[in-house]
Amino acid sequence: MLLIIITLLVNLFIETSESFTVVVPGDPVEAHVGSSVILSCWISPPENAEALEIRWYRHDFNNPVLLYNHGKIQDIQDELYRKRSSLSLRSDQSGGLKDGDVSLRLEKLRVQDDGSFRCYVSGENAYGSEEVLLKIMALGSTPVLVPQPLDDERMNISCRSSGWHPKPSVTWTSDDGGVLRPGGSSHSREEDRMFSVHSWIAISRSDAQLVSCSLSIGTGEFKESRIDVQAFFSSGPWKALFFTFLVFTLLGLVGLILYRYRHKLTGKKAADENGPNGFHTNTDPPVKLSLTPRPERLGVLLDYDDGQLSFYNVTERKHLLTISSRFSGSVVPLFNPGAGDESPLTILDCPEPVESAAESIQPFLSNNSSDV
Repeated sequence: MLLIIITLLVNLFIETSESFTVVVPGDPVEAHVGSSVILSCWISPPENAEALEIRWYRHDFNNPVLLYNHGKIQDIQDELYRKRSSLSLRSDQSGGLKDGDVSLRLEKLRVQDDGSFRCYVSGENAYGSEEVLLKIMALGSTPVLVPQPLDDERMNISCRSSGWHPKPSVTWTSDDGGVLRPGGSSHSREEDRMFSVHSWIAISRSDAQLVSCSLSIGTGEFKESRIDVQAFFSSGPWKALFFTFLVFTLLGLVGLILYRYRHKLTGKKAADENGPNGFHTNTDPPVKLSLTPRPERLGVLLDYDDGQLSFYNVTERKHLLTISSRFSGSVVPLFNPGAGDESPLTILDCPEPVESAAESIQPFLSNNSSDV
């Protein structure tokens, strides 16, 4: 009789020690494309999980993201997560498996990782599972604004950007902070499951001086571009558009890339830096320039009708270079201070006219054989 009671007590103790609850955070986990993330999961009350089966999976129980059993990681695994998944500590204070921490670490996140992951833990006499929601975020490209004159003396401003996840919201604002109503917006999903966006708005001369197009996702992150629409009204359609900007960086100056939009944006780089005082054109053949003193204010003159793009040292009032080409379709100026350069670049108001290209003895580059 005593033996039976002892046996029952031992069995009760074993069952109690293996009775647990799987616990996960209540809120979705957010992470960016290309980063790493930990999906927290643990058992309560805490106990050693080294002898338990730990299975992380998505849609197919038999094709796990990660499977731990018999004291080690098993080779059975979804190929999408091979070499990208591992068991990890959910915090610096965690004791790992010995403390019941069965959290999953994912590396090199992709848009395809967006969605739910299930944490399943099983012992001889108990099991449980809970779901963790992972939201993948991707901050897209800086919007490209393209002005186009309309027949009714208004200006249509087009805003395009790509590489977003989830679908971004679009906001147009004027220089006084007022929200402008767009003419329309459209989103499309690319093969990589990223979103591209195209929005447009028609502006009259009296509506605003500056117009901004801002794209944002739920994290509060955003990208914004701004355009001086009055400059285009005063200049006329694509005739002699002149930009000047102040460069604060010591080594990196600016490249001007001309884009045209057909099915995709393609570009030609017109001028770039080659050393602290040297510059060259990315043309065939390239033209190298030695600029002393190094320009701090660079002017860019686009004469669309005559097919000429000219660069000027605004401070010295000197012409630096003119490139001749044939333009077709919309042409968009993109000012880029250089990869990895965090110094500010400022677009200034147009100054008084500088020395014309014809009066300069600086190089003139004819490239009539190419279309932009």
